[in-house]
Amino acid sequence: MKRGHLVILLVEDDDNDVFLVRKATHSGKAGHRVYAVHDGEQAIAYLRGTSEFSDREKFPLPNVILTDLKMPRLGGFELLHWLRANGEYGVIPTIVYSSSQLESDIREAYRLGANSYMSKPATLSGLIEMLRVIYEYWSRCECPPLPSK
Repeated sequence: MKRGHLVILLVEDDDNDVFLVRKATHSGKAGHRVYAVHDGEQAIAYLRGTSEFSDREKFPLPNVILTDLKMPRLGGFELLHWLRANGEYGVIPTIVYSSSQLESDIREAYRLGANSYMSKPATLSGLIEMLRVIYEYWSRCECPPLPSK
């Protein structure tokens, strides 16, 4: 990944949280783009470029994944496990973004390969600040190249 603008895959089942992340990202005016899916199954389809996500111009590979934990069908823990088992996608920096502050959830997320674990802020200004920090950090990092699929 070259430094600069991020392509973020947001894996979040709550439409209100998706709206807030998009609003906070847009308010930062840094040119980062957010693509949202509702669960881990959709995230895997997005990453593989299957089904409705086959157009890579419309649905580019992300260089950061921001995922919730508790979702229907396939949750965040299962997504983390899949990412690490599929090495070409396991290099994508993955940040858990969850309401859970349970020590067991935090430990499990890191055990499964999360690069960071952040608690969802209670306010829009807190979310804007949290995303600013995430985006600032990851937009300056050098990361391995993504699959060319």
